[in-house]
Amino acid sequence: MFLLAQILSLLAMLINIIAVQLKTKKQILLVIVLSNILFVISYILLGAYIGAITCTITAIEIIINTLLEDKGKKTPKILVGVYFAISIIIGITSFNRVIDVLPILASLLFIPTLIQSKEKHVRLLILGNLISWMTYDLFVGAYSAAASDIFVISSTLIAIYRYDIKKEVKRKCMK
Repeated sequence: MFLLAQILSLLAMLINIIAVQLKTKKQILLVIVLSNILFVISYILLGAYIGAITCTITAIEIIINTLLEDKGKKTPKILVGVYFAISIIIGITSFNRVIDVLPILASLLFIPTLIQSKEKHVRLLILGNLISWMTYDLFVGAYSAAASDIFVISSTLIAIYRYDIKKEVKRKCMK
């Protein structure tokens, strides 16, 4: 089971590396849903249930928000509050050890990602989320997931350079 968990995490890593290189928020988030499904299975195989629960909730939040945005609707503030409340409640009820705080923190950092309209902000929030996950992954033995986090952090930094910094520099030079 350990080996299968590591393989699934590596596959999720490849998917995440692709996700942060995509141009639109919708593309980024929907591809992250696919990687979260693989991480859920990996965490279950490792007995890291809080990680699995958190990834499941994140995937559901992404799907809900994507459906709302497809209908031209903004995410209601009450729904954002519900997302925060669910993450906190799950954190409180499933807390067993100090390390369990990190997936909850990652979940809380990801929620603002869902309501961002600018891809630049999505990528920046993903960085904080990934740092929390990387630390958690190392502690629970999800070494492939931790490696994934490092590669996705690197890929995110490249995407920030490509889409945000380079674009801004070019815009300033045109003035």
